[in-house]
Amino acid sequence: MSLAVPLTVTVGGVDITREIQSMSFRKEAIGGVRSIAFSLSRSLTDLNGLDPLAKVVVSDGRNAMPIAEGRFSDSGRSADASGQRWDCVAFGPAQHASDITTPLIYVDTSLEGWVFHVIELSGAGATFQASAAPGVTAGLQGLVAAWEDGTLVATNSAVSIRYSRIMDAGMKVARLAYNWGAGVTAAGWVLEAIYSTDGNWAGSDVGTPDAFNVAGGTRAAVVVTNFANGRNVADIRTRWNAGAATVTGSTTWVYTTPPQVEALRLNKSGVEVTTGYAGFIYPHQIVEDLLGRLLPEFDGAGATVNQGSTFPITQMAYPDGVTATQVLEDLMGFAPAYRWYTLPSASDAGYRFAWEPWPAEVRYEATLDDGGSFPLSTQNVYNEVIVLWRDEAGRTRTTERTLACALLDKHSLIRKTMINLGSEAGTLAQAQAAGDNFLAAHNVPQNSGTLSVARPIRDVITGAMVNPWELEAGELVRVQGIEAYPDAFNASANDGLGVFRIHAVDYNAEENMATLALDSDPRETEDKLVALTNQRTRA
Repeated sequence: MSLAVPLTVTVGGVDITREIQSMSFRKEAIGGVRSIAFSLSRSLTDLNGLDPLAKVVVSDGRNAMPIAEGRFSDSGRSADASGQRWDCVAFGPAQHASDITTPLIYVDTSLEGWVFHVIELSGAGATFQASAAPGVTAGLQGLVAAWEDGTLVATNSAVSIRYSRIMDAGMKVARLAYNWGAGVTAAGWVLEAIYSTDGNWAGSDVGTPDAFNVAGGTRAAVVVTNFANGRNVADIRTRWNAGAATVTGSTTWVYTTPPQVEALRLNKSGVEVTTGYAGFIYPHQIVEDLLGRLLPEFDGAGATVNQGSTFPITQMAYPDGVTATQVLEDLMGFAPAYRWYTLPSASDAGYRFAWEPWPAEVRYEATLDDGGSFPLSTQNVYNEVIVLWRDEAGRTRTTERTLACALLDKHSLIRKTMINLGSEAGTLAQAQAAGDNFLAAHNVPQNSGTLSVARPIRDVITGAMVNPWELEAGELVRVQGIEAYPDAFNASANDGLGVFRIHAVDYNAEENMATLALDSDPRETEDKLVALTNQRTRA
């Protein structure tokens, strides 16, 4: 047995093409190759070469260029009158983005991460907790340290509150910033930050103390400049810096806005980034950190990471654990013009990885000669959305966004749905951006459908004719003989041409046919089903 097309298959470096009865693979616009399936005509007693997780490579036999790559994961063996058969499946490189689940902190303003730490050299009359400033009923929640009337304090009596999420995530502190205000002006009372390793104050770095003042102030400290690289726990402490005394009145308190904590990032090669921390982070910087931290199967140093998206992210923290796949999904919510995908390895450094804008130029030209189906549905069109998110104090907040929709407005219809950012990526600005991006993506009916390609078609960019197995997901295809609904790719004029985004390519070698899933992302339905059983907690 062998393939009728000039493709070869190797498992663990051994060519098994002669044993292949059938072979197929699936590529998706987001992630790249998802799976490779093949059947072998082989004795059920012959395990030779089919080692679990062995590298599977489908190559173009004409030039030895890899077409699809993955790792051997599952096999089924059967026998009947026609002979003995192996049915094998390999998962593609995209699966490796879900290999590791771990806590991950980039920038965090959540008060839930701050926990009362200790009272030093004093009675029980001191507290440090999340609250609005004393006497302010509708103020911004923050952290408040207060000393009760009549409390006896000695020199260096103190109370502190601790942030250890970064330590729990196996990361390091890069920046701590907050604004503060006090109920009294008193040189003896100070507010200071302590940066330690594993919470051990011995040998820690203590920030410049700020004496209490009703005028308040601002404090921002960054790694290397204000504390040593390697600190993974931050404490904020209020301390009495004078002789023994008794607290009088109810004004001995200090308030901070929700402290903003940033973790030290890695670049795509896994090298620590010790500069450039300013209270926000760009999507490409998170992508680089994922490559350096959670994606060892990919060639991080050689990865393509476009830096064009400048949306400032001010809250992205996953203390309960997350995969790189989930983080990348969140990033695409804020930067919808971008996607991530993988390609077969070009060296021993690992699979190739890219974070790039979606292609905006038509790549392929095709016809309906091999068949197609083009349903149109208005069920995914919306003109209003409510975004659920959690603020710094852990309260569930809602942000409503609207966008004019010609189709719905024409019929005086309102269609509203809800999306949930949770607390991992929840701020007002990010909720607004996510809502706006959702409505922009659901402003017109999607030109969904499938197109079959069983012959070479023209690659407009290179000018060459390409075979069905060479078609790439994510690209744009212009199809003759079908009128698409007007959208960003299709003008309202009737020209008998439709431009579609290829969201997935399913290639079958037996028929030498690629089935293209067009525009409507085929992952949406399966992702929703998975979310029902494997969902991050989002209160």
